[in-house]
Amino acid sequence: MARNEEKELVRKLRKGNEEAYIELLDIYGNRLLKTCYLILKNEKDAEDIVQDTFLRVFNQIDNYNGNSSLYTWIYRIALNLCKDKIKSRREFEIYEDIFETKEKVEDIVFNSIDREILRRELFNLNALYREILILFYFEELAIKEISEILEEKEGTIKSRLSRGRVILKNAIERGGELYE
Repeated sequence: MARNEEKELVRKLRKGNEEAYIELLDIYGNRLLKTCYLILKNEKDAEDIVQDTFLRVFNQIDNYNGNSSLYTWIYRIALNLCKDKIKSRREFEIYEDIFETKEKVEDIVFNSIDREILRRELFNLNALYREILILFYFEELAIKEISEILEEKEGTIKSRLSRGRVILKNAIERGGELYE
């Protein structure tokens, strides 16, 4: 979405324009649902998070300051809600390992495995790595955007992305056994 279009949409949202709410849902709803589902591995939880996200966006649109794109702001809200959900399930672990790989995991994935295997192994990956891999590969966000959404340093995002690639690559090479 162009910056001018985004500013106009925000202006309409702040005025309570119902069509603007529908437009926002049309633009981001399905992508947000897909992202939340990939992170949470549960359709009902993902739907709940998306609903909660848009409620917060609608209720807090006056707090949007425009320092980041509207997209980034909305996804930050959704990802924070996903993290809270995961924490409540006691599945959330934090890793700060830095790990390098010589081969690009995306080359291995696209050249040698079926997408269903990739999806299954991605779901089995620790939530911290899964979240970054989804944002980078599926949402095609830049490191800087991911850094803004997750409120982490770019170096931290790069190291987690690298570590996540290695874990996913190794799991795929071993036929689905995740070892961290």
